[in-house]
Amino acid sequence: MVFTLARETSWPEHFILWELPLARALAYQHAALRAHGVWTVKPNPAAETDLAAILTALPFNDEDDD
Repeated sequence: MVFTLARETSWPEHFILWELPLARALAYQHAALRAHGVWTVKPNPAAETDLAAILTALPFNDEDDD
């Protein structure tokens, strides 16, 4: 990832590793790879989103604790 972003943006390694938020770095890497015709999968939504969907789908009800 560092090599790809450094090559495409000329950003220094220190900036990519220590200052650029990981989610943004992954999005930029995805865009850079797609610009060169490389197939890639976009980053997943936040884990909290997945967890909320899973918890909502669980078949239990707190009111039935007899």
